[in-house]
Amino acid sequence: MDLKSFGEEEFDTKKWINKAWSTSGNQDKEVFVANTVSRLQLYMKQLTNSLDETTTQIVTSIPRVLQSASSLQAEGALLQQTLLSLEQKVLAVEEETGQSISSLQRIDQLKTRLENAATALRSADKWAVLARSLDRVLEAGVPRDQLPALADQLTAITTSLQMLTDDPDYESKRLQLETLYSRCEAAASAPLAEALAQRDAEKTAAYVALYKAMGRTNSLLRAWRRAAASSAAAEWQRLDAPSLAALQATLQHSCSTQVEWLSDVLQCETPLAELVRLHTDLLLSLEPAPSKVLSANLKLCGTPQEGIEFLIDTRTELDQLKNIFTALLENTRHEIVQPTIIKELGRAIYGPLRELLPKYSDLQTQAFNMQVDTLEQDQEDLLERSRSFQNLVERSEGWLSAAHAAARNIAGGAIYPHFVPAVEAFTSTLTMKISSHSRRIETEFLSSSASGSGGVLSRAFPGALALAAAAQALLGILAALLSGIHEQMAEGEKSYNPLQNVEDLLLDDSHRQRLTSLLNASEPIASVAALRRESQTLKTLAVNILRDPVHRQLDKVPLLPVWSDNDALSTDLPDFALSPQEYMTQIGQYLMTLPQHLEMHLADAQAPFVYLSEVCNHTCTSYAEKIIQITNMDALGTRRCLTDIQYLCSVVEDLGGTVPPQLTNLERSLRQ
Repeated sequence: MDLKSFGEEEFDTKKWINKAWSTSGNQDKEVFVANTVSRLQLYMKQLTNSLDETTTQIVTSIPRVLQSASSLQAEGALLQQTLLSLEQKVLAVEEETGQSISSLQRIDQLKTRLENAATALRSADKWAVLARSLDRVLEAGVPRDQLPALADQLTAITTSLQMLTDDPDYESKRLQLETLYSRCEAAASAPLAEALAQRDAEKTAAYVALYKAMGRTNSLLRAWRRAAASSAAAEWQRLDAPSLAALQATLQHSCSTQVEWLSDVLQCETPLAELVRLHTDLLLSLEPAPSKVLSANLKLCGTPQEGIEFLIDTRTELDQLKNIFTALLENTRHEIVQPTIIKELGRAIYGPLRELLPKYSDLQTQAFNMQVDTLEQDQEDLLERSRSFQNLVERSEGWLSAAHAAARNIAGGAIYPHFVPAVEAFTSTLTMKISSHSRRIETEFLSSSASGSGGVLSRAFPGALALAAAAQALLGILAALLSGIHEQMAEGEKSYNPLQNVEDLLLDDSHRQRLTSLLNASEPIASVAALRRESQTLKTLAVNILRDPVHRQLDKVPLLPVWSDNDALSTDLPDFALSPQEYMTQIGQYLMTLPQHLEMHLADAQAPFVYLSEVCNHTCTSYAEKIIQITNMDALGTRRCLTDIQYLCSVVEDLGGTVPPQLTNLERSLRQ
């Protein structure tokens, strides 16, 4: 029988009995129960006996445990007393030896001071000897074969001076040594420059040791930069036709050899930084300056487009020049050059292009004007002239797109302070031409209106519509261009390497402010506002041309005699006998012919309805105002006026328009 289930915390008597009962099988249940009870009683008796034996053993062992605990307590107390006694002995020993240790420390300090004093006396004596010896050598002149010995003397005298920092005459000795350094450097500068110019590694190495002994490595590097820059500048001046390609070849060869020279011969710890400084100074000191050479070549360009292509080629050549240093900096990872030094080199590389950029605006403006002059034709017919403007605007989208792409190739985002003024000049030119033709159309309209032949069939109306469409299309092209410029300016060029941020290298402070204002301005091109006003003026002119026949008829309304000069017999006429008067029938006929004529000139399916709705609404409003101006109206005149109003309302409704409240309210008042 398994007794483990009786020891479980969640023991259930019923479950255990049911489980035991299920295992009885075919055995008689009473026999099975009697046997199970007997076995359980036997197990209980065994457990009770085992518990009694364990209890007896525990009670018997308790006195022995207590005795052992008392013994351990006594031993612990004895150990504590022993530790206290040992601590007292240690303190006594420390107290006895402390005075002896202090005496030894004072003796050691005294010994150190005596040794320092002896060393200082020897150094002072050595200093005087070395100073006199060095002075004699400098007065007699230094042969090149004695340079190593002179470098050793300089090292020794420098070390000797370092030992005399506590000497009262230290400052005077230091000044004396600096004077000796300056004399030595003056004596060595000319032969050093000669050795550097000849690129004689052996001779130069001797002077390097001399300068390092004096601690004047910076003077050595300055002499090297002067010699290297002078050599490169002389090679540039010997060229028959100086160019960026020749400069690139010169600098590429120079960079490949100067790094090894700096590291191996001059023993420079920062060769890349010195190389960058050298070429920065060189690019700024070349004569003739690369910017002057490029400016002279730019003047030789026959057309503005050739000048723009020359600027693109210049950017490409400068990028190739920059790539020489980019590859050099990226391939040499053991030295990190400060970004400010790299940026100065980048500014020097792109300096010629930076000086040429202001000329780009004039070149691009001239290119735009030439394209306009080539395409534009001064036709006598107003409509043909307007269509020529539409053709011009359609072509201008391609011109602006190509000019924008070329401008980006010249200077990236840095070109926008110069590109936007060219676009503004182009927009201003087209706006003035559109405005001039608009005045011709207006003059034609006034002339036809005076002769009574205005309206939708006049020559002025299709010309005004076509010209308004051209102005609106140009506004859309400029909006798309400015949106693209704004997005590209917002993105900009970002790189950890200053040589890659060409836009930053090409921007001066004034142009950077201009670029920021362009980025934040809601209307970067001022002439767009003038073009927008001109477009609105043309739309207004087209509408006025449409309204003109209506106005000429409505102007007669207040002066018609039919409103009051009616005899008694005519007053008795029934309403069905009255018909719209002539002025109103002419207005109605004109309005009914407008849809088919508008469709001939307007490509957009909704545009005719817009114009028609505007003319109908304006006709109703103006007619209401004219009726109010009638000073005297009898009963028959009122009935005639109501007939005219009903006719006009039916025409407007047939055309799909809505009668404005002014006319409906006036009709209601006349009926009362």
